[in-house]
Amino acid sequence: MDLHLFVVTSVAVFAATMFQTIAGFGYAIIGVPLLSGILGIKETVIFLLIGSIYMRVYVVFKVRKELEFSMVKRIFLGAMVGIIPGSMMLRYLDGNSLRIVLGVTLILAVIVLSSNYSWHTVHEKLEQFCFGIIGGFFNGSTSVGGPPIVLYMLNAKQPKDKMRANLFLYFLMTNIFTMIVWLFLGSAHFSDVVGLPLWTLPAAFLGIYAGEKIFFHINQHLFNRIAMATILLSGLNMIYKGLML
Repeated sequence: MDLHLFVVTSVAVFAATMFQTIAGFGYAIIGVPLLSGILGIKETVIFLLIGSIYMRVYVVFKVRKELEFSMVKRIFLGAMVGIIPGSMMLRYLDGNSLRIVLGVTLILAVIVLSSNYSWHTVHEKLEQFCFGIIGGFFNGSTSVGGPPIVLYMLNAKQPKDKMRANLFLYFLMTNIFTMIVWLFLGSAHFSDVVGLPLWTLPAAFLGIYAGEKIFFHINQHLFNRIAMATILLSGLNMIYKGLML
């Protein structure tokens, strides 16, 4: 393996994994900008998908006592429903317009949540399923479906340990489902980068270790601020991509 490629990917995996371990999400938000220039965007998406599955299996096992599986299952079922129309929408509408709509929506939602406003949940199970559909729709149409789920959990005021664990499980299930769909449809050639995530596992474990140390030294307020700041950056990134691509 090329030494430069190994060093760059290892540094990117360390940074993305550390942030993911702290916040419960954001792996692609950190990893894509760092890797797309050297691997190419398609290879980067495949690399991050495989690498995140490795990492999340390990972390989900560690945090299994904090999981609320019934809630995650309802959100995931909704996501599977939403991915289908989202993928179809991408075929018929301008993907950049969808990115701008998502970006603006995320920024407005962060502003509302920052003002300490929260909506009252009437039908909790139905709401979880519907937010799953929204996340799945944007995942299928823009490849960024996590922020709507994070916003739902922030509004539900879940403790940071439980919220992080639930996000890890949700993204693990979503990524496995996505990989199965890609394999079935032949949408991606995993042979190009399938071995690379194995070489970067030491960097991933170092990222998990560093992230755990930071996570247990931050309070609930700071955790929520980190989550909202990440969603805000994701929204701005979506608008930028929508305008520039």
